Amino acid sequence: MCVYMGQEGRYCTTNCRTFKLPLMMTKFVFDIDKAVAAAAYVTRKKKGQRISIFELLKTMYAGEREALASWHRPITGDSFCSMPKGVVLSRTYNLIKGEVMGTNSDMVKWSQHFSAREGDFVRLVSEPDYDYLSEREREALDKGAKFIASLIAKHGRIADVLHQLWPEWKNPEGTGKKSIRLPPEDVLGEVIQDEDEAERVGREIASVQTAKAALQRG
Repeated sequence: MCVYMGQEGRYCTTNCRTFKLPLMMTKFVFDIDKAVAAAAYVTRKKKGQRISIFELLKTMYAGEREALASWHRPITGDSFCSMPKGVVLSRTYNLIKGEVMGTNSDMVKWSQHFSAREGDFVRLVSEPDYDYLSEREREALDKGAKFIASLIAKHGRIADVLHQLWPEWKNPEGTGKKSIRLPPEDVLGEVIQDEDEAERVGREIASVQTAKAALQRG
């Protein structure tokens, strides 16, 4: 492990293999239209257009991971966090749980296309505009869906299996928190094997995301 100075002057640790990356990299810029389209794209293929929240979130993350590995860009711009049962897309999970204010524009848009949580499931109630997803983004989500479905078919419960397959996951147990933030650079450090290339990609993504954030602020 490598030690570095993080936010508020606190010392933090990270895998030394990823230490060269820009550790305080700009966060991804969340795109609600892409998030809704991606979630719907995955859910529409399930029987009754109803999917378990676990499977949806794991499939979406698998797609994000594939996108970062293949062309070094996120799909939805959602932030990642590690929870006891694995990595999730933070904003999307909060939307599913209804923990975003009902008048918030993201929650309004999500609710137009998805039902309120039905136990451990969510249902697609209205098709969104899938043109927000590029062809390669759909392909990444297809790969993610196939990957997760094959694991479920083979193992049934797959949380522990994914902990091994996705080493960027950090166990929040003992932190006093239900989840801990998973920085994009930790994911890049796992999906891009060459350290110099990972560092270059990290800086490039940071620059692009900063520009997107500036555009959103107007």
